[in-house]
Amino acid sequence: MKEKLISFLPDRFPQPEIFFVELTGVTYPDPRYRIDRDRSPVLCLEYVTAGRGHVEVGGRSFSPQAGDVYLLPMGLRHRYHADAAEPWEKIWMNVRGSLCGELLRAYRLTETYHAPACPLGPLFEAFVALCAVPPADPWELSRRCALLLHEILARVSESVRAAGEAPRLPGPAEQAKELLDRRLTEPVTVGEAAAAVGLSASQLTRVFRARFGETPYRYLLGRRLETACLLLRSTALPVREIAFRLCFPDEHYFSSLFHRKLGLTPSAYRHAQGAVREISQKNAISS
Repeated sequence: MKEKLISFLPDRFPQPEIFFVELTGVTYPDPRYRIDRDRSPVLCLEYVTAGRGHVEVGGRSFSPQAGDVYLLPMGLRHRYHADAAEPWEKIWMNVRGSLCGELLRAYRLTETYHAPACPLGPLFEAFVALCAVPPADPWELSRRCALLLHEILARVSESVRAAGEAPRLPGPAEQAKELLDRRLTEPVTVGEAAAAVGLSASQLTRVFRARFGETPYRYLLGRRLETACLLLRSTALPVREIAFRLCFPDEHYFSSLFHRKLGLTPSAYRHAQGAVREISQKNAISS
């Protein structure tokens, strides 16, 4: 795969649970390019500068070409690849945090995945340039990246509406997913989520599994474990506090579940991530 990559560790941003840039960069034409993410934890925004490719997300498929923007929201399976005959070149960003979901909801883009003829190349280029030479102040980096993300999503929303496309309103499964995403740090049951979208718990479980490939309970558990990983990597919060914040019954249950799902205890995971961070910092100093 031919790419220019710029990556950040979560602790480079002052509030990574709200917003941080995981990766950004440029993909150059390569007919072998292919990505497949299962229940992605990141929001991907991509602008095609040349060529074309093929995307499957949210039960829909389309073929972006030069001048198009496409959006791959969090929590969905992302499958996309370059066209073999005319492989794309594109500028992209993978971002995370609660701000991403809030902006998608604010601009009613949770069900919009493709914005044809949306000339936002300069904004994407500005985002990559900012990350390539980031400000020393983490707050300044976070603020400027978040503002560019906000402007890009606002422009996508304007473009979609100018093209005469009616906003796709989220169905019950999407509404429930949004509710669960907002309640990661609050107690919530499948029954409460179902009632909020006008379904029974069994009905919600059925439509949610059909839409997202897993039950609401499994989705919520997975998102809380992803958030726990983020907090372990980027904060010094005690394991007990992380378990409490993410509404696990107690520290022992959280640690056992974490070990079963990830193969490491929370403390061992934090230690391993610290070793990776130290190696990364040493490489940056020596380069």
